[in-house]
Amino acid sequence: MDNKALIERITKTVGELQPELKELTLNIHSNPELGNQEYKAYEWQLELLRKYGFEITEHFCDIPTAYKAVYKGKKSGPKIAMLAEYDALPKLGHGCGHNLICMMSVGSGIAMREYADEFGGEIYVIGTPAEETEGAKVAMSNAGAFDEMDVVMMAHPGAYDESSWNTMAMICRSYEFFGRNAHAASAPEEGLNALDAVINFFNLVNALRQHTKDGVRIHGVISHGGEAPNIIPDYTRTLFYIRAPKWAELEELEKRVEACAQGAAIATGTTYKWNYEEVDFMDTNSNMYLNKLACDTMEELGVQMIWNGEKGTMGSSDLGNVSYRCPSIQIINSLGVHPSGNKYVAHTTEFAELACTDWAIEHAFEFIKGFVLTACKLMTEPEHLKAIKEEFANMK
Repeated sequence: MDNKALIERITKTVGELQPELKELTLNIHSNPELGNQEYKAYEWQLELLRKYGFEITEHFCDIPTAYKAVYKGKKSGPKIAMLAEYDALPKLGHGCGHNLICMMSVGSGIAMREYADEFGGEIYVIGTPAEETEGAKVAMSNAGAFDEMDVVMMAHPGAYDESSWNTMAMICRSYEFFGRNAHAASAPEEGLNALDAVINFFNLVNALRQHTKDGVRIHGVISHGGEAPNIIPDYTRTLFYIRAPKWAELEELEKRVEACAQGAAIATGTTYKWNYEEVDFMDTNSNMYLNKLACDTMEELGVQMIWNGEKGTMGSSDLGNVSYRCPSIQIINSLGVHPSGNKYVAHTTEFAELACTDWAIEHAFEFIKGFVLTACKLMTEPEHLKAIKEEFANMK
């Protein structure tokens, strides 16, 4: 395969799609929709994918704004999936740049079609709603939506052009304490103070932090602390996020946090219970072979990538659950250089404003080219897919 000629051909393919893709990303950016309410973004994507011959499964996995779009090439080959995100943030709009994620994944899928016909492959674009809230990829992973895929790829806007992030595993739990009311001045001895229990709980968790591994994060809030100063509180509630670099570490860590709650209850004569809240996010176990292949391909296109290796990041993502089902990556595309030299930070108004600039969109087109070229390598050089699958099979 003549790599230079192929790059020129891919550049032409993507160039022809740019007007439609730019319209898609700007429409989504101008019409921000919260998780599981992305009805306009959903319809715009399906309209474009249908135009280019994809077979659509609507309301995929019984999620109203999820979809699966499939293009089967004229020859058999690897199943390559691009994941689209398109939900916005409250008040901030697209402060995480999901409009660009959507454009890159939809655009990559459409551009891969002719190469799937020529070299052999099946191209999937899978719409995954509500990343910012419920994390639809978790339910979709549990339903087996990604099990048949050979690789899953996507890109996420950030400060720099980087290799795939290994995000943290995260669980969310509530802890409630139950005591007994009494008048705080005239009969405090009659009360069992649920607020004392929750304060002791926080102190015990703070002590626990000293004895956890590097990278562990435990952070919580008191969502209900009582009714009035002169009433001994009979009920309090906390909400905690518990994070660790690896999913396997969370089970033991969760037990230790619960032991803190139990100790706080015993010391105050109260009782407690805990509940699941939100969804559990597994860590993102980026496939390093696929990661390196995609980054090397981006550098062939002139985009210099920062290599993170297996280094983790302190955030969490529902892509983590996907990464335990099939080889997965989420590389990072830059939104440009900050005039001050500082990096751009997601979930800000500034980030939302950058996500629709000409520079950010043009740069995202380079990542579409990179994904298409990576897909061509997977279709034509079987040793890559063999190495990717071997790494996945030996994943810890």
